Amino acid sequence: MSRMTSRRLRALPHLFVAAVAVLATALGASVALGQDERWQKTVAAAEQEGSLILMSQPNQAARDYILREWAKAYPKITLSLSVLEPAQYIARVRTERQAGKYLWDVALAGYVPAYTLAHDGAFDPVLDEFVDPEIKNPDLWGGWDDAFTDIAHRYVFAMSNYIAGPWFDALHVAPGKVAQLGLKVMLEPEYKGKTVWHDPTVLGSGQGYAYLLYDKLGRDGLKTLIVDQHAVLVHEMFQVVESMARGTGWIGIGPPVRSLIAPYAQAGVKTDIRAFGRSPEVNINAFGGSFLTVFNHRPHPNATRVFVNWLLSKDVQTGLAKALDQASRRRDVPQTAEADSVPIPGAKYTAPQREENIPKINEAAAYIAELRKQIN
Repeated sequence: MSRMTSRRLRALPHLFVAAVAVLATALGASVALGQDERWQKTVAAAEQEGSLILMSQPNQAARDYILREWAKAYPKITLSLSVLEPAQYIARVRTERQAGKYLWDVALAGYVPAYTLAHDGAFDPVLDEFVDPEIKNPDLWGGWDDAFTDIAHRYVFAMSNYIAGPWFDALHVAPGKVAQLGLKVMLEPEYKGKTVWHDPTVLGSGQGYAYLLYDKLGRDGLKTLIVDQHAVLVHEMFQVVESMARGTGWIGIGPPVRSLIAPYAQAGVKTDIRAFGRSPEVNINAFGGSFLTVFNHRPHPNATRVFVNWLLSKDVQTGLAKALDQASRRRDVPQTAEADSVPIPGAKYTAPQREENIPKINEAAAYIAELRKQIN
């Protein structure tokens, strides 16, 4: 056997491996192309529809981000975004549907209307809209049982996942006292009338904290806060932020005060808004107003599918996490929120916004309603 023939024979295994690699690459490209073709057909159909109707949460930074970035990504699909109070939202959708009108495509809003309308049969399963193979991976979201917060685990997808608690202004409330007393600092006489709470007896951002305070302060502590300490219960969540910006409120319960107070800070208002800490004693596992639901009988099914996959992509989730100052549920999204919104490893936090815990919230809210009668 010649040296040339011998070298050629020795090279055959390497050539085989290389050939297999090329073939695998070609097959992979073919699969990706097929997926891309299906996606492009969906996008083309969405562009033919030309519109998308979104019910959005009230966070202005999040709304601005979605409107701006969607227009860049899909300029041929007009996004119409509306914001309604939860009770108004529920009533409007019910009235429209009773009249045979199906006017909404998708919602990114609070948990109460999400669960209520899910039980009305207004939604399609969210997973059916996932086209991108990446976002179909349950491990990316911590498992479907965690990501879907409705009891059926099908219709309500919690996009955000973080810890949250009340806020205090360190210009008025001593951080040392907060560290020492935790939530009980609100019961100190010197802070009478200085706690502002988005009314937990109405639908909104304050409800989840009813269960936290009911659990951690007990009935007697909650009674002291409402009756003796004259906690101010406000109808609109932005009243909490405004109160703290004006210095009339020193402790805020409900909305993410630190992020929402930013426009006041830019205007020169001096505050030092801080969280109570990271422990389960002062925080809940929260999902914000980022509950994704998809309406059935929607007017723009393809645009909805494009929106859902766009919304849950890594880049958009990263941008929204920054805008909301809330951690995304996507595990590959960099932590952009403040460190005090990151749970302590291994700590067990209550999650009032999960559907199975709603009865506990209602019990706490009913008790608060009773306490208010004692004042009036």
